[in-house]
Amino acid sequence: MQTLLAITVGGSCAPVVTAIRDYNPDFVVFIVSTGARGSRAMVDGRDKPCSAEDKTPLPNILEQTGLPAEKCAFIELEEPDTLHLCYQKIRNGLGEHSAGRTDWRKLADYTGGTKTMTAALIVVALEMGWELSVVRGNRTDLLKVRDGTEMASLVNTWEVRARQQLEQAETLFNQFAYASAGQLVESLMRAAPLSVELQREIQRFVTLSRGFDAWDRFDHARAAQILAPYQSEIVPQWKFLKTLVGQAKGTGYEPVFDLVRNAERRAARGRFDDAVARLYRALEMLAQIRLAQREPSLNASDLKSDLLPESLRSKYANREGKVKLGLQEDYDLLAELEDPLGKAFAPERKKMLSTLEKRNASILAHGAQPCDQNVYQEMHAQILRLLELGLNALGVKVESPQFPQIERGTIIQSDNPPIH
Repeated sequence: MQTLLAITVGGSCAPVVTAIRDYNPDFVVFIVSTGARGSRAMVDGRDKPCSAEDKTPLPNILEQTGLPAEKCAFIELEEPDTLHLCYQKIRNGLGEHSAGRTDWRKLADYTGGTKTMTAALIVVALEMGWELSVVRGNRTDLLKVRDGTEMASLVNTWEVRARQQLEQAETLFNQFAYASAGQLVESLMRAAPLSVELQREIQRFVTLSRGFDAWDRFDHARAAQILAPYQSEIVPQWKFLKTLVGQAKGTGYEPVFDLVRNAERRAARGRFDDAVARLYRALEMLAQIRLAQREPSLNASDLKSDLLPESLRSKYANREGKVKLGLQEDYDLLAELEDPLGKAFAPERKKMLSTLEKRNASILAHGAQPCDQNVYQEMHAQILRLLELGLNALGVKVESPQFPQIERGTIIQSDNPPIH
């Protein structure tokens, strides 16, 4: 495999010569400073611009290494102490010289040059996926390595890259893109050896991502199975999830709030049609659950008219086949039964029906128009108000936290107050 070496130059020629001799690259990109006192002369200048430890003049780097001029190029930095300018030039230069060399090994040695030059090269190398190298040796002081003891050596950058990728994955997690977040980091475990600590962090993150992804797809049983080892870190969500899977006693209305929270996550990602569809189902489910909780229990998908008060039976008894109630009929029946939820819905009916007409025009309902943020926000606000009024009237309280966020590995709870 051919090797492309990028190397910062400055201070001393010796480490640059060592790196070229040790790696024997097929092409070298010298990153140099310009000007009267710049490091460009150390590479190809005349009159022995380099010197040994005892100050003996030495030829330039090309002569010392025997590297032909046609096998090298330069990235010249006019401002070697200005980070953003160094970064920009090095990034552009390495991009140009690596183009067409996709199968080459790419090394970046940051031993020489100003601190700013080396910092810029390290950042660019990490971003572009280059291997990092530094020339090491025995030191006589904090400033200089003893001549003759130098050797080029690779730097373990994989953990740095892994942590960078983990931070990117946390951003995806916080945007509720759980599948993408987990996939971004799970491959790290197979790419290179990692410290035990980082392996644990990655395992934890992937598990949380998979668990909340399953929950986000309404696969509550799978979510509970995956998230169980980390329940102590997600106590509010875990309590909510246990009611959804029947492991803890709830009010029966938890699935409604699960839909609302799911809708909020869809809206946060700009998927307003999906969000509105979930809100519609939540509104419908709210009435269906209330009908089922009454005594006698009523099934909105197969209403038995003989279970209704005598004054209402004739209204539903003459229908053929199963009596299936739509959303509006659910609430109409609750109102006719003088149910607290039906009474709470009555004052909101006109406003709610107006919003539902906009939803019905959605491409995911009966129309061809996409829902926008305004439709979602209007419907979301109305459903939250109905939930608050209706459950207050029923004397019911539901704890329904939104999924948590992650900041530098720490789980942060979202600010979603319970609705009573």
